[in-house]
Amino acid sequence: MPAKQKAAVVPRSSLVRWAIIVTLVVVLELTTRTGMISRSLMVPPSEILARLASIVPTEQFGQDAARTLTTILVAFTIGLVLGVPLGVFLWRVPAAGRILEPFIVTGYAMPTLLFYPVLLAVMGLNAGPIIVIAASMSLIPIALTTMVALNAIKPILHKLANSVSASPRQYYLKVLFPAATPLIFPGVKLGFIYAVIGTVAMEFILASQGVGFRAGFYYRELNTADMWAYIAVVIVLSVLVNSVLTWLEKRIRRDML
Repeated sequence: MPAKQKAAVVPRSSLVRWAIIVTLVVVLELTTRTGMISRSLMVPPSEILARLASIVPTEQFGQDAARTLTTILVAFTIGLVLGVPLGVFLWRVPAAGRILEPFIVTGYAMPTLLFYPVLLAVMGLNAGPIIVIAASMSLIPIALTTMVALNAIKPILHKLANSVSASPRQYYLKVLFPAATPLIFPGVKLGFIYAVIGTVAMEFILASQGVGFRAGFYYRELNTADMWAYIAVVIVLSVLVNSVLTWLEKRIRRDML
């Protein structure tokens, strides 16, 4: 695609996305204001924004946000640090991949919340069980996509690395990972999403602090505006981190090549 056409496509797609978001906000504003959607389910976006503006400066929000963000980042980091090497191992040892992949996929589909009572008995009533569950949810997609990405690399690249006598470090950093990055990073993004889901869902049900706990607390108190304000925080956080990961993907590919 010519450079001019490519430059034109990007702003156009961004405009379409923003148009969809604005349209959705306007529709929600109208339907909630007119009573088409009950206030027990949803409040006008303008009211959510007003509540968010009053909640964010408070000390309580700072403590909740710090707790949730720390838990998400720790769980995601564990999933990333363990998931990528696990994916490499499953690729390097095909027999292990064939044996372990069904167990990993089963773990992917299993509701890890079931293990919370066991983790609670072992680790106590703290952030540990939530981190373990969120990390395990994050690890599996990262490991699987890493294995799939490495298996999808064209054989010519392996031959090229051998022909220039690349060292193991060069083989991985200059050949394998740059070629596999387009497929690995969707798994990394999915891993982060699952870290957020695991953390917020566990906080919603079981924690005594955090953004998820606060959303669940206001849900039980029938305070819909504050509940949606905290849900909006999670949405904004997810969008921001997804944007950072997308930028990081492009930066890594440029640096490694």
